Amino acid sequence: MNLNLLRWIDEIFGPIVARLFFIIGLVVGRSQKLRSPLEYKTVNKVLIIKFFGGGSILLASPAIYSIKKVYPDAHISIITLSENKEICSLLKAIDEIYYLDLKNPFSFFFKYFKLLQEIKKKNYDFIVDLEFVTNFSALTTLLISIVSKPCATIGFSSPSKWRNKIYSIAIPFDHSRHITEIFAKLFFHLVEKPFKVDFKIPQKDIISLAELSPLTKELLDESSEANNIVCVNINAGKICYLRRWPQENYAELILGLHDRFGTKTVLIGGKEDVSYVEDFIAKIPKKNDIFNLCGKLSIKELVGLFTKSRLLITNDSGPLHIASIVGLPTISFFGPETPYLYGPLGSEHHVFYEDIFCSPCINIYNAKASSCDNNICLKSIRPEIVMKTIEEKNFLT
Repeated sequence: MNLNLLRWIDEIFGPIVARLFFIIGLVVGRSQKLRSPLEYKTVNKVLIIKFFGGGSILLASPAIYSIKKVYPDAHISIITLSENKEICSLLKAIDEIYYLDLKNPFSFFFKYFKLLQEIKKKNYDFIVDLEFVTNFSALTTLLISIVSKPCATIGFSSPSKWRNKIYSIAIPFDHSRHITEIFAKLFFHLVEKPFKVDFKIPQKDIISLAELSPLTKELLDESSEANNIVCVNINAGKICYLRRWPQENYAELILGLHDRFGTKTVLIGGKEDVSYVEDFIAKIPKKNDIFNLCGKLSIKELVGLFTKSRLLITNDSGPLHIASIVGLPTISFFGPETPYLYGPLGSEHHVFYEDIFCSPCINIYNAKASSCDNNICLKSIRPEIVMKTIEEKNFLT
């Protein structure tokens, strides 16, 4: 299913359908007046809803793990899209993964309603909707609360008053905070006390699941513990291709790094990025020590590659968040989206962001869709400045 079509359906039909089911819910006695989670002494079963953005699921991991810390026996499930299944499998705090596939709209809706029937049998105590203001996630929360009647539902408030009525607790989206802290606000109402937002436990779990692909092993220098591997991700998730730093800038930087530091460049990405990466490689005049692993690694194998690498250079995308959690230093490029919300945390990461008058142009209220056709916010970041930063901050020395 085309993502723009999905956005249109969500915007036009979402509120109408949700209002209808909201009325039905009132008629059938939905939620015996859902109460605050703070009224309950324990948490047994939690259902998390997060359809879009594998990177966002990782950024929510400290909050998800906080439930297990307070309630070790709690069963945590998540509903997401099939493309995020591998990401979710990295987090041991998640006990069960439900996923939907957008490729075929007919099978999508068939599986969606079948999934609702399955969830009905689980009797979840709490539902936490991590989507920002999408109507589809709110509708899903509403439908589940009708069929299974949980103790409480939690989600983000929005300008739409009907959406706010779906949740027992509707939390304002605080743009002044990093997204990890914003997610933490949702889960605070389950764990009943403030908790430190850090990635130490998720990091330990993710690294423990790392696998070394035979393709990665071929790149390793067996005679030395130091591998001069720089991973490069020229892609951006399909939510917004505007987040791509120009190919010609990547090419200039990659060749410069090889000449200056003798680096091995490993190009990464998903299966959907293969043609874009192949087109990029074809434009590079010198291909010495450039290796294309795009579409050839599982998520666990990508983690394995990151544990053997020196640096990741990337657009704002899922691999950035994996690398930052694993502990791999990163260089990242932001423009259409703001790093103040989604940037990596820690001094070992450097974010390039011009913060020009029209940036950011994608946000939670426009479903991360922009009318921009010229991402000058990224084009204005010059490769020679990036190279200078890598040298001055000793990323590769």
